[in-house]
Amino acid sequence: MKSKKGANVIIETCMGVKPGENVLFVTQDGFRETAESLASEVSALGAKPLIKMVKGSEMEVEPPQEIVDLMLSSDVILAVLDLKYLQLFAHMNARESATEAGARIGLVPFILWDITEEDVLRIKTLTEKLAKIMGKGKSAHISTALGTDVTMSIKGRPIQQLKAMFTEPGEWGAVPFYAEAAVAPIEGTTRGKALIDVFMEEIGAIKQPMEWIIKDGKLVEIRGGKEAEMLKQIIRKADENATNIAELGVGTSHLFKNFTGTIGDKMIIGTIHFAIGKSINIGGKVMSNIHHDAVIDKVTLEIDRRKILDTGKCLI
Repeated sequence: MKSKKGANVIIETCMGVKPGENVLFVTQDGFRETAESLASEVSALGAKPLIKMVKGSEMEVEPPQEIVDLMLSSDVILAVLDLKYLQLFAHMNARESATEAGARIGLVPFILWDITEEDVLRIKTLTEKLAKIMGKGKSAHISTALGTDVTMSIKGRPIQQLKAMFTEPGEWGAVPFYAEAAVAPIEGTTRGKALIDVFMEEIGAIKQPMEWIIKDGKLVEIRGGKEAEMLKQIIRKADENATNIAELGVGTSHLFKNFTGTIGDKMIIGTIHFAIGKSINIGGKVMSNIHHDAVIDKVTLEIDRRKILDTGKCLI
């Protein structure tokens, strides 16, 4: 009954599934039971679920063509996958094409059994408030007591709202609890020093903070221990745009307080994350074969000198 409640919130509240809609589930081994629980709720509403299985190796760059074709003819798409593949899926051309065609897309790592409609509405409200402020902003300043001091221009850039509720055509993001407001900074404008102290995608939990030196929108130097060396290797193996500062994301979920050493850490209120690599799918102009997020805690964030976060405390 608990998982049924959580599944119902995802299908009805988060995705707004309606009778008669075509709902595609893209899932993999180990996640089918979750997909079937959600599909049961879809059927109960009078909508039409379809579960398609994929291998993780098939989701490294773009989905198989059969999946792409189904995505383009679906009203709602729920990707029930490992966190790694959900992150990749979020930045795929197939996802962008499907949302441009009007599909609503939810990325589902698992069912949070005790989430409520009130939780989802609270996340949505904060994300929209933050996105409105960022959307009107020209510049962002990010700092921490540990030493982060980064500035960037965000003037005129669209704001991505991953707000745990996607009921309008073309909306997408992770459900049921994950949330952020994100922007691709103007190319060449990000500069300063960032201390990455929580999590880095493809590396994991950060034990010794990495120091990033950023000039003219690119990561030009990485200092630190083992994690820093791992990131250098990732960049060496990637393409020439791997050092592009691709994203500023701001966590807006109140549901979790503790870090888990996973990509979900970037959703927590009081954190921001920078991404390196591809920005073209979130409103930027840079194409790359990577897009990796790095999370920083206890942040002070200012948009046009208006303080939004103060040492991790949300002020809006």
